[in-house]
Amino acid sequence: MTTSFAPVRWAVAGWGVGGRVFHAPLIRSADGMDLVAVVSTNPDRGREARAEALEVMEDLASLREAGVEGVTITTPAGTHADLAVEALELGLHVVVDKPFATTAHDARRIVAAASGDTVLTVYQNRRWDGDFLTLEQLVRDGELGRVDRLESRIERFRPDLPRWTRDRDSQAGGGVLVDLGPHLIDQAVHLLGPVRQVLGDLSTLGEDRLSEDDAILMLRHDSGARSTIVASVHAAAEGPRFRVSGTRGGLRIEGFDPQEDQLFAGESPRSSGARWGEDDPGRTVWLEGPDGAGRRAMDRGRWDTFYPAVASAIRTGSAVPVPASDAVHVAAIFDAARLSAAQDRWVDVAPNAKN
Repeated sequence: MTTSFAPVRWAVAGWGVGGRVFHAPLIRSADGMDLVAVVSTNPDRGREARAEALEVMEDLASLREAGVEGVTITTPAGTHADLAVEALELGLHVVVDKPFATTAHDARRIVAAASGDTVLTVYQNRRWDGDFLTLEQLVRDGELGRVDRLESRIERFRPDLPRWTRDRDSQAGGGVLVDLGPHLIDQAVHLLGPVRQVLGDLSTLGEDRLSEDDAILMLRHDSGARSTIVASVHAAAEGPRFRVSGTRGGLRIEGFDPQEDQLFAGESPRSSGARWGEDDPGRTVWLEGPDGAGRRAMDRGRWDTFYPAVASAIRTGSAVPVPASDAVHVAAIFDAARLSAAQDRWVDVAPNAKN
């Protein structure tokens, strides 16, 4: 599909794995977007970006001078808030990689910096995982009845964590609460609605780590549903990705969405075409209900829809793919989880942080 508007001149702030692997291929594949620049002060990263015909700049202010219209903030998590505020104050449109911010205070500070002329959104790409899209459709179609309980987990085994997450506490951007947690919490809220209470267990199980490498959160939603969230890099034997219980049935999904692996393999939506986001046919949803059990095929993952939606929001005024208010609520859940873990009790989520 070709857009009817001029492409949005775009930049990426940060050219590590996030910028290079997770964002650049999707931006370059998106109708309505033109990736033209990288912001980085790292000489090696700068050389890599120039080799891909991108202009390299040392600060955000230089983007405006070069006619760049928007930027994706994909630097270490603890820097997201300050850089997003700076970019918005420069009049740039902004996509903030997850976590949008590590605290609700910083999340609100970002939102306050946005104006009516700037588009602000957060990259919660796992809303478009094929397994989550399948689950979401089943829930909306009423296949499970009223959903009472969701279990969602991302468990990995990473004994050698990178320094940026190992040597920082949670509020400074370290640990699994603000790394893997945003994916899981955002999906739970998107599916079941705002959260009113949190019980958190944040543990440091590996050696030589300042931040938690294992997090378990129990969430009570306003709807009455409950979620259990497990984020870990200290789990050699992973559990099911999703398990859902409803009044008419339940489901279980094993394994993991393929789009991350596709990006690491050097693929992109443009190079893969209709194969992008397609799951292994053997990976299915296992459904159980009063009439028996069976399998359902997995829907195709659609991370490729995020940046075209950003371009449309900028050029036509359509809705952003993820409202910033959703990210404020996720950050308030971070705050509640930290307090809960410290005091070993259920903690209320700040009411003004709900959608």
